[in-house]
Amino acid sequence: MVTRQFRAIVIALMITSIGISASPAHADHKPTPSPKSTLSPPDQYEEELEQFKIDMKAYQKSRALREQQLRSILIDFSRALKKAADDARFAGKSAASKAALASARAAAATARDEAVALLGPEPKPPVPPMKPMKSAKGFAPSQKPEKKN
Repeated sequence: MVTRQFRAIVIALMITSIGISASPAHADHKPTPSPKSTLSPPDQYEEELEQFKIDMKAYQKSRALREQQLRSILIDFSRALKKAADDARFAGKSAASKAALASARAAAATARDEAVALLGPEPKPPVPPMKPMKSAKGFAPSQKPEKKN
């Protein structure tokens, strides 16, 4: 009884799926117009080159700022390490001072890593524009003279 109901359900599903897949799909057959440049290739290259120059200046400024921030972070890191070493030297050569030095170094390294992570990813340089292809006028493959034996 259950198997007959199961078969009936499977057959009904197959018939409906075949009926759905056999019906033609109605879609808009108009292609979407692509934006066309009205500039000639050399003019378009000049425009892209100007944009590239602007992007390159912005990239150089952001890279210089990042390097300045990294230098500041590394200076703070070295100061923290030097302070930890001085504190350990003043405390003597006990095991507690060595443990304090190790924990101070670890804390300084963690603070440095967090500060570098807050800077975000390194800026990516802009991609230079492609030069326009020169049209070949009257190009014919060169004929090599045959060798005479």
